[in-house]
Amino acid sequence: MRRSLIALATLVLALAAPTRALADGAAGGPPPTDPLGIALAWRFDLPVVLALVVAAAAYLSAVGSVDAAHHGNRWPRRRTAACLTGLIAVGLALLSPIDTLSDDLLTVHMVQHLLLVAVAAPLFAASGIGTLALRAASAEVRQRYLLPVLHSRVVSVLTFPVVGWVAFAGAMWGSHFSTLYNAALLDEGIHALEHVLYLAAASLFWWPLLSPDPLRWRLHPGVKLLALIAQMPPMGFLAVTIIGAPAPLYAAYLGRTDAFGVDALSDQRIAGSLMWLTGDLAFLIPGVILLAAFARREEAEAKRVDARLDRERTLQRQKES
Repeated sequence: MRRSLIALATLVLALAAPTRALADGAAGGPPPTDPLGIALAWRFDLPVVLALVVAAAAYLSAVGSVDAAHHGNRWPRRRTAACLTGLIAVGLALLSPIDTLSDDLLTVHMVQHLLLVAVAAPLFAASGIGTLALRAASAEVRQRYLLPVLHSRVVSVLTFPVVGWVAFAGAMWGSHFSTLYNAALLDEGIHALEHVLYLAAASLFWWPLLSPDPLRWRLHPGVKLLALIAQMPPMGFLAVTIIGAPAPLYAAYLGRTDAFGVDALSDQRIAGSLMWLTGDLAFLIPGVILLAAFARREEAEAKRVDARLDRERTLQRQKES
């Protein structure tokens, strides 16, 4: 059990590790522009690969420990699939041609960010890392360390839905309309910090909405759905603002998009349109999940009320007879 707990701690660290090594910056040679060259533009970054492998192995090791100890209550396979799919999304964002071309096309850079904040972050939240740690740990470790951390004031504040909502919206707006975004295109360290910021802010938003972890804030599915819907206007307005900008927002892209037959302003408008469309779709799937949970809760509540009324009617008939 302790070995599995250590593996889960390694997982948490490994999820952050890739973002420290992900930026190539704009110092590389000319980007590939032909379809074959783009398709082969994967890069092998040893720290990133090792971090992803360690993260997957840590999660699967903990799952194996839980399944071995609880044959009748195995770890849900859908949560394992969520974690592994989230790691694949991170790998695509950091190792695939998406990363190779992100410094040359804002549209591709937008895809990279959407993979991190709208795919990886919600999947990691849904994977139940905290709950898995609790189940894999011994009773002593669970009571002395894990539960006190999960119920601590710091975690309670960080997982308060309003904090996550503000952090996510603030990170997206603040980065796109400050010098951070352009600086990240020119400096590897700033680029890495930008992606750490995105993944952390998105995780704060998604965790209270999708995680099964025993957090302090037990939100009704309807409240979760409203919180999700409330995040869509800021993202939509951000996309519209990028689309409607009269000039390129990021000087680092000037001249770099020409190799692909598109000017920087047109690329920027395509990127904004992608953020608008794909962002809404990314919110749609969790929205459907939360709506289904809300419907199930309402149905269960209706059944409880019907059962109570039936008991009361039965007692009333018995008294009358």
